[in-house]
Amino acid sequence: MTRVVALVRMRIGAYVGLQRVWPPLIAALALVSVAHAGGVAPPNQAYAFSAALLFGVFGWQTKLVLDTEPDEQRLLAKIGVGSPGRELAAGLLAALVMVLPVVVLGVVAPLLVGAVEISGGWPEWAAWAAFGGWLHVLSATCGLAVGALASRPVIAGAGWSVMIVLAVPVLVLVLGSRQSQTPRWLVPQLFAASRIEGAADLGSAGVITVHALGWAALLLAGYAALRRSRL
Repeated sequence: MTRVVALVRMRIGAYVGLQRVWPPLIAALALVSVAHAGGVAPPNQAYAFSAALLFGVFGWQTKLVLDTEPDEQRLLAKIGVGSPGRELAAGLLAALVMVLPVVVLGVVAPLLVGAVEISGGWPEWAAWAAFGGWLHVLSATCGLAVGALASRPVIAGAGWSVMIVLAVPVLVLVLGSRQSQTPRWLVPQLFAASRIEGAADLGSAGVITVHALGWAALLLAGYAALRRSRL
């Protein structure tokens, strides 16, 4: 476990040290500004739109983290931690750590600028902040899976890799906003959260969570399978 933690720290240090951290953060700030520039909105709608917009940033961040390390160094890291599974987990953990600031940004920013319409006191504010956190964590988990599947350790061709990182978020925005049920379920249901009015609709929240986590798990399983035959 100590070796895995050390590898996570090394990969985060390389990602930050090479200044790859800044473009996604700037893009996230711009998208959050766009998401909440239209005035005050109900918190369920504001957070659903923000989480859907940031989906692509989460995938981009993950790809950049996993692409930072040269192939030869990744092979040495696999030997150093003792197994391919630990090396793979270290990469995903490093990517997860780096997407968390964007999750916090997506949750806190609309509260700070007054872009969400919350009429109650602190309990209601806390409840909606938890709602936003839940939705952005789901978006980050699914984005992480997409970014992993598009990373250089899996897809050597830059064109295909970029197409995955760009096309899947577009599908989330396009299909997720459709009324037709069949194509909508091909992507995480981030927009569906805009119809959740409160604690009374926990069933819908559960369905959205199970679907999103299952979707991400399927992509991560594909990533793990493809990594077995690569460095």
